[in-house]
Amino acid sequence: MRALIALGVILGLLGATAAFAAPAGAATSPLARKVAVLQRQVKTLQRQVTFLRGEMSANYAADACGWALTADTFQVSWGLIDSHNPPAYFGAQTQVSDKGACANLRPAITRSLAAPPKTTIFQPLIDWINP
Repeated sequence: MRALIALGVILGLLGATAAFAAPAGAATSPLARKVAVLQRQVKTLQRQVTFLRGEMSANYAADACGWALTADTFQVSWGLIDSHNPPAYFGAQTQVSDKGACANLRPAITRSLAAPPKTTIFQPLIDWINP
């Protein structure tokens, strides 16, 4: 990304230099045309980088939510094992923090420690990934 920004700055400076160096009314030089093409390419690449950053952020959020849902399923299972086989083997369970990942997805994914554990807890996440 730094390289793209540096390239954009260099091309901007080259374009400004070429604009001032060309006499008024003269045809655009091959260098000026190349600079203009490169400037358009830099803008296109910057838009693509912005888009991909958003996609990666959503991917990380979905991963965190998926792991939190998996942990919830395990915790409910362990709680049921403890309730049917005293003394408690696993002990009290606390929901792991997903740092708000499930709530930040649109639509938000609801987490639950309701018993019995069901694989349907994953369906909203699957629907979010593949609408």
